[in-house]
Amino acid sequence: MKPIFLSPFIVIFLSCSAQKKVETVLYKAGFKTIHWVDTSRIYRPNTDATNYLHYRPLDLDVWYPATAAATDSVLLFRNILGLFDERANYYTASDAGDGLSRQLAQLYCTGFKCGDTAALLNYKTSSYKNATANDNKFPLVIYLAAYNGMSYENYSLFETLAQHGFVVVSISSIGRFPGDMTMKKEDLAEQVNDAIVSLKILRNDAHIDFTKVGIVGYSWGGLAGAVAAGKIANAACLVSLDGSEFHHYGAKAEDADFDGIKNSAALKDLHLAIPYLRLESSPPTGTDKMDSVYNFMEKVNGEKQLFKIDSARHEDFSCMSFVVRAAGKCTGNNYFNTISKLTVSFLETTLKNENNFSLISNQEINKTVRKK
Repeated sequence: MKPIFLSPFIVIFLSCSAQKKVETVLYKAGFKTIHWVDTSRIYRPNTDATNYLHYRPLDLDVWYPATAAATDSVLLFRNILGLFDERANYYTASDAGDGLSRQLAQLYCTGFKCGDTAALLNYKTSSYKNATANDNKFPLVIYLAAYNGMSYENYSLFETLAQHGFVVVSISSIGRFPGDMTMKKEDLAEQVNDAIVSLKILRNDAHIDFTKVGIVGYSWGGLAGAVAAGKIANAACLVSLDGSEFHHYGAKAEDADFDGIKNSAALKDLHLAIPYLRLESSPPTGTDKMDSVYNFMEKVNGEKQLFKIDSARHEDFSCMSFVVRAAGKCTGNNYFNTISKLTVSFLETTLKNENNFSLISNQEINKTVRKK
C-alpha cells in the first residue's frame, strides 16, 4: 500500500501545560500465543470438517504485564520472526514457509542498510515467554497489522504497552484461503472478524478489563481497525499509524477495490464517536502523486487528534527499522520512539484516565511533530 496523506485539517487542542505526567508503574512484558479454530467460518473451500483447515484458524499473539522470574526466558528476535515460517506452512498446508524468516531478516538488513542476518536474528527482545501475569486487571488493546503483515511487525511497541500496564492482542493480516490479504472487502472482513473473535477467546482472562478497549492499526490495519471499532461495543479509542482509512486514489485496480469497501455497509454506515488519533508520515515532497484522498474524517464524530511526524516515512511506523538499527548498532532516526510515546500516552489518557497525552504531545510539537 502507498503512504496515505490528508488534506489540511484544523484540530482544536487544549493546552495542559500545567499538568504533570502521571508516573506509570513499569512491568515486565510477558508474551504468549493462543491457537484457536473459529468453527463459525469456513477457511478452506471445498473441504469438510475432517480437513484441519476447513474452519478458520486463528493465532493470537498476546503481550501482557508480567512478574517475570529469574528462570523466565527472554525471546530472541529469531523466536518471534520464526512464527512466520510455522504459520505460513500451517495456513497454506505446505512447506512454503520453510526458511522465510531468515530470508526476511536478510531483506530487512539489506533494505535498511544495517547489520547482518545473524546479529538481527540473535537480537534480544524484552518479551518474556509465558511469564506469570501480574495479578491486577489491565485495559485491552487490539492491534491490526498492515497489508499481509504479521503480528510481530510492531512487537517493540507492544512490549512498551505491556510494561505500561496494557494487554495487547495482535491480529495478523490474513485474508481468505490461502491467507493472502487483498483489498477486496471480503478479505478485510476476515481480519476484522479475527479481531472480534479475539475478544471471545480472551473473555475468561481475569487479568483483562474489557470495559474499555483500545484499537490500534498500522497502514492497512488502520482501515481494518476503523471498521472493527464500529463493531466492538466497548471500543473506547482508535489509533491510526499512517493508516489506509484515508485511501490514496491513483491506482485503478486498488481504487475499484477500495470503492467496494467504501460502499459496503461496514464503512458506509460507520460513525465513530470515540477519540481518534492519527499519526502520519511526512516524506520529502514530490515523492508521491495522488488524484484525491478519501476523507475518513467524515466518519469521526468524536475528539480528533491529527499529527504529522516530521520527515518520517511509512515504514517508520513499524518497529522493524528501529530493531534492525539497534541490532546492527547503526545510527538512525528517533521517529519510532516519537510514534511510540504518542501512542502510549494517548492510550493512557483514553483507557486509564492518566492525562499524559497533552503533556507529551506539547513537548513534541514543532520539534518532531506538527499538528494538522
